[in-house]
Amino acid sequence: MPVLGACVPPPVADAYCGPAARATPSGACVFRVCASTDVVDIDAGCIPSGSLLHGGPRSCAAGASLAVEDSRSVCVPADAACPRGAHADGAACAYPPTCPPGTLPVPGGSCRPIVLRGGGGSSRLVDLGAWALLALGVDGGRGSADLCRPFQSHPVALELGPAEELPLRLRIALSAPGNDVTRISAEVQASTPGAAHPLPPAASALAETAVATLLEPLRGLGGETTATRVDVEVRCAAGVASVAPAVVPPVAPVVAPAAPRMR
Repeated sequence: MPVLGACVPPPVADAYCGPAARATPSGACVFRVCASTDVVDIDAGCIPSGSLLHGGPRSCAAGASLAVEDSRSVCVPADAACPRGAHADGAACAYPPTCPPGTLPVPGGSCRPIVLRGGGGSSRLVDLGAWALLALGVDGGRGSADLCRPFQSHPVALELGPAEELPLRLRIALSAPGNDVTRISAEVQASTPGAAHPLPPAASALAETAVATLLEPLRGLGGETTATRVDVEVRCAAGVASVAPAVVPPVAPVVAPAAPRMR
């Protein structure tokens, strides 16, 4: 399956999509279709709607959507109510253009090559800096949507209230011993600069998982890298800042089979 410019086995593609979603043959992540009596939990997949814990929100502020985490209804940024690799577009989810292997999408609808020299095996040359820019984010700027999505969809794990926002700083050091793409690893450090409370314990685990599920498709490219090390520092924001309430139906969060966006 095509994921992040590489052709990977289905388990790798599904790991990139996360427990609540699965990868289609085209490489797009879609939420699992649950029975009419179930809802989609971001970590557990389909769970009985009767198992939802009481006390969660029944509506969210403008720019936010209902989702389910750890059997609780929560408010997440609208984009986080879509699978990884997609973003909110009204009541549905939109996907970037499908790019050919060896390239990644960039704003504006075009595709940027990350493989500088074609072929397979050791003859392939992968631009590690370009990959980091597109898959992780601009050094000193915002993290990519794929990198930050796991934080946006886990307000319970990050111990956030319904109108709280947590600024996160991620320092990621990519290493490619011997310029071997298949041996690329990452050191990840998460911190909360200027936050009102310390880094929640779950943040480090979320950061490790977010990076690991991006690196596995990169390793699938094989070949050599243009650099043995790339360091990136980016920012992610988790939670939902307080804004005016939106008018939405007071119903439990459900993912209907015909609607790809989580509600």
